[in-house]
Amino acid sequence: MDERFLALEDTLLAYSHGDFTKKLALSDNLDALDSIMSGINMLGEELEETTIKRDFFNSAFHSITDSLVVIDNAGVIIDFNESFIVLTEFKKEDVIGQNLKKFLKLNLASTVQKLDKHSKAIDFESEVTNSSSRKIMVECHVSVIDNNKCHSLVKIHDLTDKIHQEAGRIATIIKTQEEERNRVASDLHDSIGQQISALKFYFDSIQKQKDEKLRIQLLKKTEALIDNVSDEIRNICFQLMPRSVEKFGIGQSIKQLADLIHFSTGIKFDVKIEEKTDKLDPNVSMSVYRVIQEFVNNSIKHAKCKNIGIHLSIKPKLLTLNMTDDGIGFTNDANLKKGNGIDNINLRIKYLKGELNFNPEKNKGVKLNIAIPL
Repeated sequence: MDERFLALEDTLLAYSHGDFTKKLALSDNLDALDSIMSGINMLGEELEETTIKRDFFNSAFHSITDSLVVIDNAGVIIDFNESFIVLTEFKKEDVIGQNLKKFLKLNLASTVQKLDKHSKAIDFESEVTNSSSRKIMVECHVSVIDNNKCHSLVKIHDLTDKIHQEAGRIATIIKTQEEERNRVASDLHDSIGQQISALKFYFDSIQKQKDEKLRIQLLKKTEALIDNVSDEIRNICFQLMPRSVEKFGIGQSIKQLADLIHFSTGIKFDVKIEEKTDKLDPNVSMSVYRVIQEFVNNSIKHAKCKNIGIHLSIKPKLLTLNMTDDGIGFTNDANLKKGNGIDNINLRIKYLKGELNFNPEKNKGVKLNIAIPL
């Protein structure tokens, strides 16, 4: 028996075990059997190259810190890397073959439709529910990797560290704002004190002055100074730390704010307060009051409105705030960034882990809906 057959059998056995380094030595005859052996050598080289690429891909796939999940068109998980197991804390056997919606908040039909339209990739924020039912905010990138088999790759980035950093940054911003308001309050107090002293001097002078023309001049100066003091007092009450929130609570403070603005501007307010709990965190109360201030301030400055609605509902586990005005509204997103009022509102709501829905329409006013978990 030709020994080449034995070598051929050993080589094929090695290939079947994943060892593609073994090569067959050709004879000097270069007959038909040598031709077969040469073909098997070429097959071994191709298999070895494919295996190296596969091993490299698997190594890279599992070493990436972001979670990677391969799904079919129905959302069924075909493959995943180690990071996805770390993120979800599920066992591997509990993941493979499951629908991704079990772990990731995902509108699969909408996602597939968007991929079909754009045929590239889409990005969105969502949340993962791990084995302990803990919600984890994540950033997702979905791309098609095999059009024939309708397979997609979902990259999931854990936003926990980013959220903590942003929360710290927002807390610092808010603390700085409050400290600055307190400093300004002290400065304005001194300013008003000086103007009140000036008013006392004017009144004394009016009483002593016998010349009618000079009395009229002093009265005009006094009237102008009273208007100036009134404006500064209103600004202090509107912008600076509302002691009434600490003393009387958020509901009563909102009503006082509405009365103050109505008295000074003529704008009518529709205020509805529903409080089913009196245990509201002081930071939440202060932030919500600031949000209302920002909205009212924007409505006064930009909206040219005649009516403002403030509806606040406080329940044991949820606070909702709906605010409207009947001003000119707008449709251009660039207008949102002209001032920092909306940015400040958004920062405060994010700090409280709430959700904000902002709906401006040209000539139809503005609607702002906020939900904050308690």
